[in-house]
Amino acid sequence: MPVLTDDFLQNRLSLKGRNEVLIRDSKLTGFAVRVRRKADGSLSKVFFVFQELPSPAGKRRRRKITIGDHATFPAEKARAAAQTMLQAIKTGDDPAAVRAAKKAQPLFEHLVADFEENHIADKKPATQKDYRGRIRRNLLPEFKGRRVADITPEMVRAFMRKKKSNPIDANRSLAVLSKMISRAIELDMRRDNPCARLPKNKEATRERWLDETDLPSFLKALATLEGAHADCIRFLTVTGWRVSEALDLTWDMVDLPRLMARLPDTKTGASVRALATDAATIIDRQFHRFGFVFSSRKGAQRISYKMLREILNKVCAKADIEPITPHVLRHTAATWAAINGAEAHELREAFGWKTLAMTARYVSKSESLARRGAQRAADAMNVLQKPPAKVSAANKA
Repeated sequence: MPVLTDDFLQNRLSLKGRNEVLIRDSKLTGFAVRVRRKADGSLSKVFFVFQELPSPAGKRRRRKITIGDHATFPAEKARAAAQTMLQAIKTGDDPAAVRAAKKAQPLFEHLVADFEENHIADKKPATQKDYRGRIRRNLLPEFKGRRVADITPEMVRAFMRKKKSNPIDANRSLAVLSKMISRAIELDMRRDNPCARLPKNKEATRERWLDETDLPSFLKALATLEGAHADCIRFLTVTGWRVSEALDLTWDMVDLPRLMARLPDTKTGASVRALATDAATIIDRQFHRFGFVFSSRKGAQRISYKMLREILNKVCAKADIEPITPHVLRHTAATWAAINGAEAHELREAFGWKTLAMTARYVSKSESLARRGAQRAADAMNVLQKPPAKVSAANKA
């Protein structure tokens, strides 16, 4: 009997005219491989362990427990698995029963189906879309076919490393996966959460906004365009609303005489927003008074987000600035509001944030810009007549 190695199975194996042969390992009793010729002429090589079973008649009975196919199970890995199984048999355990129990454990797809029905279905439409998209794009391709109980922290770390180029998407997907595993724990699919305490990918802070150089050229280019999409961009620019809030705005939410809008369902829940006169004017000049405010079909259907992005890109190209997303207009409005003296609580109410934490970044930016502007003014005035700084050759080097 040969020693079952990769070299033997790949280079020295011979069926001697037969279509199937069972080869036992000469070193590990109970370890074997079955070689079978397939219809296309290729060979399948499946590793087994033989288990001796007691028989009431005193006859010897054997049961074959499959380890795996050589195509995916190298010989040394199969040998290690065989040793573990044989040791378990010696101590009275039943590897076949353990394997059957493991096979019956739910797959990741089963968890997805339950999560869809019992968690996602209760969320807001935008959240449902976000969860489903991350599961479809990121989580299912990575974990489909795996037992829920077999997902390890290292598997999750590997997933995060793969998605390092898009850290925001990776971090949000990790949060969804963690919620799914928490649900799995509730259902006794597993006992721990492999996502717990794993570090998130580092996200670059979104600092893009239209400053005193880009904003005038942007507004000048925007002024040349008409229509509901262009008006929506103007509205986003002056209000800093989230794009979904503007697209979903309907006439029954608007109270133009009081310069107010009541949004029943935003990212942070129901919200009442004050409208600046410019924002109210943009709403008032729409040609209809039914359904969606920003609509190219007289209110029956809201404008297309895809078309909104295309027109926004067109405005940026005409203004000769780098393309921006609608969210940059929110950053822009909040930054200019802070620069012009809006306090933290005013920013929170105007832009629909739940807490003051988000406002701090804009207040801090306005203070930084103010200090920079004050220093530029002082340098230009030079009331103390300070001599200009000298740059030595050493410093240049």
